[in-house]
Amino acid sequence: MTTWQRGSSEAVRSLITGIRDTRWSWQETDVEELCRRMGWVLLEAIDGKGAFADAGLGVPGDEIRMLAGDGHINDISIQITQLVSDSGADRDRFIRDTFADAVDAGLAVLGEPTDRQHTEPPTVRWRLEDSTVLIRNLESAVTVTWASNRFQDDWDRIAEALE
Repeated sequence: MTTWQRGSSEAVRSLITGIRDTRWSWQETDVEELCRRMGWVLLEAIDGKGAFADAGLGVPGDEIRMLAGDGHINDISIQITQLVSDSGADRDRFIRDTFADAVDAGLAVLGEPTDRQHTEPPTVRWRLEDSTVLIRNLESAVTVTWASNRFQDDWDRIAEALE
């Protein structure tokens, strides 16, 4: 049986707690300060495009990707598992269990979600005062996405129009 890496349950809960407790400007110029406050290591910042950081979860690769546009960070995607290219029952179980554990952490920290999407990709969402937290089962990885409500609302309108 193959063993894949994931952030521990405690680390994921701490990550979600940090997201809940952090207010920031969502300005691209404030990424370095955000990383410092969250305890992340900024790996690279690309003006107008975004940034990459390491959350210290022990997951191989650039765990955090921040997408920028018009001087704002739109969303922050944190990979809490390594990317699993294998297929099969072991992979499915690993991803499913990691997703369930992450959702449990979200429930413990954020309370009841504002939405659960059972279609692809399965997603559980919490809308906070100025941001939205989404936990996604992407089949080959599990992510926690932290998006500004401005961006998430725009994204939802686009997705709805495409349905």
